Amino acid sequence: MNIRDYEYIITIAEHQSITKAAAALYITQSALTKFLQRAESELGIQLFLRSGHKFLLTDAGREYVETGRVIMKLDHELMNNLRKKADSRQKEIRFGFGMGREQFLYTHVFPEFIKNHPEITLKNKADTSRHLKMYLDNGLLDIALVTNIDITPGYKFIPIKQCFLSLLVPGDSDLLKKAQVMDEYPFPVISLLDCKNETFVSTSPTTHSGSYADKLMNQYIPDAHLAMEVSDIRSLFEAVRSGFGIAITLSYDLVDSSLQYLSIKEANPIDETIQLVYRSDLAMSDSMKDLIDIIVNADDR
Repeated sequence: MNIRDYEYIITIAEHQSITKAAAALYITQSALTKFLQRAESELGIQLFLRSGHKFLLTDAGREYVETGRVIMKLDHELMNNLRKKADSRQKEIRFGFGMGREQFLYTHVFPEFIKNHPEITLKNKADTSRHLKMYLDNGLLDIALVTNIDITPGYKFIPIKQCFLSLLVPGDSDLLKKAQVMDEYPFPVISLLDCKNETFVSTSPTTHSGSYADKLMNQYIPDAHLAMEVSDIRSLFEAVRSGFGIAITLSYDLVDSSLQYLSIKEANPIDETIQLVYRSDLAMSDSMKDLIDIIVNADDR
């Protein structure tokens, strides 16, 4: 039985008449009569007693109608809730990005998007790429900007930006004067041997960037002082900006004049791609498409 079947039976019960019920349902009397005959035959029970032109509920029919009213009420509430959620979803985008991407997004992406779509709410979530992929898997995000995620079936991947293993230093660091421009490197090049007397900060060796930093420091400058270990890239940027030390990290984000990237002479060429990812079955709204276009076309990545 479907919802329409319940509606037909309940309408007959309310009017106690096939003729009146058919008029209320905007169908023919013969069509409603055939429906009732088919329904009673499929159920194997009689729902109505015929008394002249009146249709009176049997005990089974009364139970059917009472249950049908509950089912119709629940269906109505469900449809209303789904419509409200659908309306709400058209007015928001759940967007995830790796910690450390803020400068790029808040400078080059969000201002243009909000100008174009003042009616849309961006629900932003900063986390690790691994966690962001889990949120996508569980339907908790619409789109995410991730790094170091394997391409998997059921998802769309759009390459956005290459990031390189680099040395992050304050904008006024003396190391900038020692660095040399070399064609095969994305940033001016410095040797780790020139940094042996520097103080370092790092993310944990269990993190992606932290594992690279740990290996390079142990190999080339094992006696260098590690002043601080932080939990995430965002904190790493702030620690370097605040003068606690320099850091080996992937060049995840744009930096302002307070920070500079240097390429590391001893590091093997390591570059990874930041990608936009979303589920292939995502019902893409116009605002989502525009957000993707703005990120893809953002200047000075």
